[in-house]
Amino acid sequence: MEDYGDELLDATTSISRLTRMLRRTKLSERACAEAGITLDRIGLQILGHVRKAEQPPSVKELAESMQVEGPHATRQVHRLVTRGLIEKTVDPDDRRVARLTLTAEGIELIDRYHAVIKGWMRDAVADWPAEDKRQVCTLVKRWVDDIETYFDELDSRPFPRPAQRPAG
Repeated sequence: MEDYGDELLDATTSISRLTRMLRRTKLSERACAEAGITLDRIGLQILGHVRKAEQPPSVKELAESMQVEGPHATRQVHRLVTRGLIEKTVDPDDRRVARLTLTAEGIELIDRYHAVIKGWMRDAVADWPAEDKRQVCTLVKRWVDDIETYFDELDSRPFPRPAQRPAG
């Protein structure tokens, strides 16, 4: 059995580089300018998270998925509600919880932003064969899904006890 640990670690490093590139302020500002949007990066990230969510998240769920503190998420969401990009609706199962949905304007704005980013990504690999593009997209998604499943399972296990050092 071959050990692909080094190659997988290199691929992980490459994905981290891509994530950092996509989070660069100048890239975000350029995409906003091209899409005709005036919104900061955190606002775009919130709209993106809400847009991709399978069901409307609560502010707490949004904060957890973005790995930010609850009060920070609450302030940012309030700004987006005030701007008319997000709506809060009452959770029918727990009236104390507000669920977040994008307004039509919020959907249109984040879709325009994503269209610019997707266009750049398409342009970057324009000379790749179509089958290579399909394969890399399929395999990266599968790889990340499998790692996420494995890590979620790993997180559910108790931590191992540290090995005892011999006295001496």
